Amino acid sequence: MFHFVDGAFVEIKGPIKTSYVVRFIDQDKREVVYETTLSNNTWARPNIEYFVNWQIEVVKNGKVILDHKYDATDKNVFIAFESGSLGDTIAYMPHVLEFKNKHQCNVIVSTHYNHLFESVYPELKFVSPGETVHGLYALYRIVYSHNLNKEPVLPNTIPLQKVACNILGLQYKEIKPRIYNQSKYAHFSPLVTIATNSTAGCKFWTKEGWQEVINFLVSKGYTVLNVSKERNEFDNCQHLDYDETFQSTIDAIKSSEFFIGLSSGLSWLAWALDVPVVMIANFTEKWHEFQCIRVVNENVCHGCWNSHLYKFDKGDWNWCPKHQGTDRQFECMTSISAEMVISKLPLP
Repeated sequence: MFHFVDGAFVEIKGPIKTSYVVRFIDQDKREVVYETTLSNNTWARPNIEYFVNWQIEVVKNGKVILDHKYDATDKNVFIAFESGSLGDTIAYMPHVLEFKNKHQCNVIVSTHYNHLFESVYPELKFVSPGETVHGLYALYRIVYSHNLNKEPVLPNTIPLQKVACNILGLQYKEIKPRIYNQSKYAHFSPLVTIATNSTAGCKFWTKEGWQEVINFLVSKGYTVLNVSKERNEFDNCQHLDYDETFQSTIDAIKSSEFFIGLSSGLSWLAWALDVPVVMIANFTEKWHEFQCIRVVNENVCHGCWNSHLYKFDKGDWNWCPKHQGTDRQFECMTSISAEMVISKLPLP
């Protein structure tokens, strides 16, 4: 018995006691990744869980009795998103369809935001996270992990979308996903959406900076709508009530002239909706997210997120690997002025 669920797997079953040499071969590298000897009613697998173009060879008494080369054509492959992050999910989603098209297989996918994708990806079958799927040829878990058996490259050192490409064995390219939207939101004056919150202290911009930008936009005749879930109080700024389906958020962003945000899921959402994105992000390198109008200050400490020297600690809100606890903490973001942001706005 063999399959590729969480990596290549072989099990020898039956009552006859015989030795079998089992080889797991990377066809692309033309090398044996793992070789072992099994007896009946035992199993083996390499540690690698991401996609490898496997060849499984089983030898009994010097004779090859199984020589299987990976071929998912018309077979069931399950791709499970382990992350509950909106940004990660949007980044990874388009590459699921790329995998299906490359291997001509039946793809079942689970995400924590199925409602954003299910109706616009009829090529895929969606199931809820944790739901058991039977009859699988292969299963891959899309996960942002520093475990090199799950992802072959440190994920913080590559573009976010490349994480999914590496795990699924695809060539990296930036692809926008499809997002379900009905665009029912109506606004009668020029609208700009902003999102002022994110999931870590190192991602935040200053409240004073946001207020200056809001005031400037209002002076130019724009209505400014904050679509962050958290209700931050700003003058001259409206706030959208949180909708867990994100449909009202999608409608508002889609109706706006442009979106201003941080390195967060809502910026990824605006990008996927084809709305111009002004991203204030200096703790990541310019290549980490997606192509957009980006506000950075490379004259100060910046880009620590993408250094191989550091690993983000999501349990530490004040994570700043070089300057935590000093007056330079978060200088990558606090050094960005409102004038720098205003100068980048795509105004008519």
